[in-house]
Amino acid sequence: MEYKLIDRILALSNLVGHAKLAYVEADSQLCVASWNQGAQNLFGYSEDDTMGRMLNGLIPINKRQLLNCKKTQLVTCSHMNNRGEKIQCDIFFTPIMNFNGERLGVAVLAKDITGRLNDKKSLMRQERSLSDIVDFAPIGIYHVNMEGNVTSANPEFAWMMGYETADAVTEAITDFATQVFYDPEKAEEFIFAIYEAEEVSRFRCRLKKKDGSFVWALCYAKITWNDSGRINGFNGFSIDISETVRAEQGQKEANERLKMLSVMDGLTQIPNRRKFDEYLASEWKRHNRSDARMSVILCDIDFFKLYNDNYGHQAGDACLQKVARTINDCIHRPADLAARYGGEEFAVILPNTDAKGAMVVSERVRTAIENLRLEHDKSAVCDYVTLSSGVATMLPGGNDSADALVGLADKGLYEAKENGRNQSILKRQRYPDK
Repeated sequence: MEYKLIDRILALSNLVGHAKLAYVEADSQLCVASWNQGAQNLFGYSEDDTMGRMLNGLIPINKRQLLNCKKTQLVTCSHMNNRGEKIQCDIFFTPIMNFNGERLGVAVLAKDITGRLNDKKSLMRQERSLSDIVDFAPIGIYHVNMEGNVTSANPEFAWMMGYETADAVTEAITDFATQVFYDPEKAEEFIFAIYEAEEVSRFRCRLKKKDGSFVWALCYAKITWNDSGRINGFNGFSIDISETVRAEQGQKEANERLKMLSVMDGLTQIPNRRKFDEYLASEWKRHNRSDARMSVILCDIDFFKLYNDNYGHQAGDACLQKVARTINDCIHRPADLAARYGGEEFAVILPNTDAKGAMVVSERVRTAIENLRLEHDKSAVCDYVTLSSGVATMLPGGNDSADALVGLADKGLYEAKENGRNQSILKRQRYPDK
């Protein structure tokens, strides 16, 4: 029995030594009877220095506590050892009793926790620093659990979403997908992406504010896990980019206005020659892939130079504006295009239109101009402003070109002027209509 007890004591001593714990024993009068290497390392005294000395003079526990302890107690304290080192330690002390219940002394087990406390303080400082960063960060930060509840949020996210405080966000938003996203399809795309790819970057969307309005945001998210390794939600980060989007939209609108100005005639406010050329080339290519004819009308205000000389340039500009507006009103299909071709010349592109249909449009335009009754007493054909028009129809393909179609219409315009003006002349090439 004694050998077994000795073995157990030796085993315990080895464990204490390997754990680098201080172990001390003192008799009933608190005179030190045992002092291990761990105690020397912790308190700074060697075993020879301590034998027979009072325990309460060597460790930071007073005599009364040591003498009166009836069960194991713990004291966490700060202590200056004999080397002048300030240490933090956990000290357990317990009475040593014999089998008869008589008190034989006291045993002390102590551990240096300076490093642990320093780590804890450092961690607390880091947590405070991180908390300050989150609270003052210029981006919205939040966490969403698996049920869709916003469990935490910073003030910036609350401000973005129109709430007074971060606590108000966590109380109000219990279904992240439907309450935070302005566009349902974006909510579905975001939630699928985060749980499929485990992170989302630069997700551009509109977030729904408390009052039902929206804010443009660039969103990031990353899955989070609990201690058992299971997904428990995600951390989200949202940056308000409303000003950027407004600037982009303003730039886009400005570019569109510039583009429109570049293809619109400033005086008549209908497409200009540049737009005519671009659209003609585009439609010619499209018709090349089909079996449809296309037509072009070139028209010219009769004796317009005499009109300008007689009525003045301001009246001439007003005449051009009225003629342009009337021509534009005479084409009814979205695909048709009326443009100012140059000077007093106008042109009309008629996609998917044969010769018969083109002549109908040309005569509609000519008649409408004549019915304006714009006085023109210097005209040799009528008392009012009139038009001469050349109409051309072709089936794109082969060696023909869009320029050939315009050239054909120009020939018709020339013939209309030679034959007395105020008329439409049709010119056809390839596959004439029957």
